[in-house]
Amino acid sequence: MVEHFSRRLVVGWLSVPADVDPIRVTLHVGKVAVSSTFATPGAAMSAPAGHRDAASSGDVEEAASSPAGTLHPWQLPNLPGPAGDRRNSGRQIRTFSFAVRGIWPYVKRSTRITVKVDGVPLPIAGHGMFLLPPRNGKQSPARLRELLDAGHVLTQFGTVELAKSRDHAWQASVLGLYHEVREVLADTFGHELFLVGGTLLGAVREGGYIGHDVDFDAAYLSRHTRGADAADELVQVAVALIRAGYVVDARQTCLHVQRVGEPDIRIDVFHVYFDEDGLFAFPWGVAGTSTVRREDWQGTRRTPFPGGWGLIPDNAEQMVEHLYGADWRLPKPGFNWNLERTAYAAEGRLTDDQRGIVHWESRYAYHDVDDPSSFCRLVDQRPDTPAAVLDLGCGDGRDAIAFAAAGRSVSALDRSELGVQRARLTADQLGVSDRVSVQVCDFHDPAGLHRLLDGELRDGEPVLFYLRFLLHSLDEKAQAVLLEVIAERARPEDVLAAEFRTTGDAQRPKHQRLLRPRFVDGDAVVAELVGAGFEPLLDEEGVGLSPYHDEDPLLRRVIMRRR
Repeated sequence: MVEHFSRRLVVGWLSVPADVDPIRVTLHVGKVAVSSTFATPGAAMSAPAGHRDAASSGDVEEAASSPAGTLHPWQLPNLPGPAGDRRNSGRQIRTFSFAVRGIWPYVKRSTRITVKVDGVPLPIAGHGMFLLPPRNGKQSPARLRELLDAGHVLTQFGTVELAKSRDHAWQASVLGLYHEVREVLADTFGHELFLVGGTLLGAVREGGYIGHDVDFDAAYLSRHTRGADAADELVQVAVALIRAGYVVDARQTCLHVQRVGEPDIRIDVFHVYFDEDGLFAFPWGVAGTSTVRREDWQGTRRTPFPGGWGLIPDNAEQMVEHLYGADWRLPKPGFNWNLERTAYAAEGRLTDDQRGIVHWESRYAYHDVDDPSSFCRLVDQRPDTPAAVLDLGCGDGRDAIAFAAAGRSVSALDRSELGVQRARLTADQLGVSDRVSVQVCDFHDPAGLHRLLDGELRDGEPVLFYLRFLLHSLDEKAQAVLLEVIAERARPEDVLAAEFRTTGDAQRPKHQRLLRPRFVDGDAVVAELVGAGFEPLLDEEGVGLSPYHDEDPLLRRVIMRRR
């Protein structure tokens, strides 16, 4: 039966004798066979449960995007089911899935959507032998048939796109990008960048790209054996690529790498390593149950690939079985990592702080310096703020340069080397470099922070400690260190001005959904500063203070003077 059918995902299972040949399952939209996959033995996908209630789901963004704010139960993402397999069968259970979010523009309310084995529909839980969409799409099943006949496929993400095996322009561009990045890693780190994931599977099984794949996957083998060290190295790789002129977005398990101005051409760079026990470790994860040990690794070799060549592991078939399971030779367009994954090296995943480093390095490399923030203008207009500014977390110098242009003397600190370089360059271009000093500072380092502040605080001259959007970018430990150091170094008449996201902002829409900020307990921060001898001059919280694109965060603004 089909156990789960949502707007994004179809999951089902078959109960058959263990010696039965592989069984093909096909998804139909009306009379159009959209995609087919093979049901997989084992319990990897045995957990998806029934539908959840929209009112209790907490899925605010998805509910808001649906007509009239309502969702049909089958449109909701699935929830994990109970541990183990609850299907009452003494025979082998084989499971399958399809990602389907791209089919809805091509259906009508009368279109029967079915999942078939040997031409026979399977029952769909809650619907019978077919499912009827709740509303009409803008196109038709006939248009979907035309696209499929022209070489489009339903991809592993559920979109309808030209098959990567037939998209020769994409192939040429992405393989060129792969070789550019491969050379950077070889020259800078001595690493070989080889094909991995679906790209490796296609190279081994099909001698080219898998039609329903959506991206280009590559990986390098780290020399580290600890996941945390391998993650640190991935950050270093990201920074090196940014400085080499590429746009880099850090995810938990890989880097998305693009050329400037080419957002549609991307490769994913993963890091792998052999752990302290000599076992292959992949933070992204694997779907197999076999093992690969250090002694199995014999380096890489060239293999022909559409438009040129790529590097693959010498033990490519062993690696593919480890990544995808023993049945890797069966095409499975419905393969879903979230359901199939059997293990992953969690200790090698990037932390939010590490991803933040890459985010800001990339931003400072490719974004122009903005006009001063509204908080900067507010602080600058107040006559009770000192003329000497210590800008902590200055970024690319946006507000530090504005303060200098207003006649103040500014010392600015940030942990991003690219941000500091950009601030110095902009200050020089605008003719205010004589009033701006910018240095690199790690706010997680108490000793270094003490040393830098001691050098910047001038005898007898009050200082404005300026912290815009810094507190919520630090973890709790770093925030505690920073506030403690400021409390120890602040003198009478020194002023602290801070703007930060509060806990009330947690549920508000975010423009950057992949890089989540921390949300600060504003009352606790104010209480800590009052306890350290500061008195409030301004304390306000609200929205409309610093909107950005489609985001209007809830912010706390405090200006406090040391008694």
